[in-house]
Amino acid sequence: MIPELLWIIGFYAAAAAFMHWMIRRGSRGERRHYVLVAGNQQMQIEWYIRALQQFSRRTGTEIGITVVLDQSTDDTGEIMARFTRKDSSIECVEAERAESRIGNGGASRSDPGVVWLELARKEDVRRLPL
Repeated sequence: MIPELLWIIGFYAAAAAFMHWMIRRGSRGERRHYVLVAGNQQMQIEWYIRALQQFSRRTGTEIGITVVLDQSTDDTGEIMARFTRKDSSIECVEAERAESRIGNGGASRSDPGVVWLELARKEDVRRLPL
């Protein structure tokens, strides 16, 4: 009975490794950069970030996230400070410095790998891959 159980576990592990390989192979090194323009979104921002991270894990797509704080007076900035300490692919900038900083990092609005979203606009939120 033990050898049969080990075979089952082995096949399960091989199938999981094969699926991960297929997902990575299917993404072909695709990289997207999401620029989220956030005002007072303290109630939603964590959910948006975690949903984008889950999308990345699920599809094998590498992502970068920049949150632009646009006149935020709530705790959105503090929430983003926690994320930036934990994850190097997440950046948070003030709106006044955003254009020069994002432009220097290679994420311009005309770049096809960059997705600009204003979280105050419902039609932009619908474009999030959730």
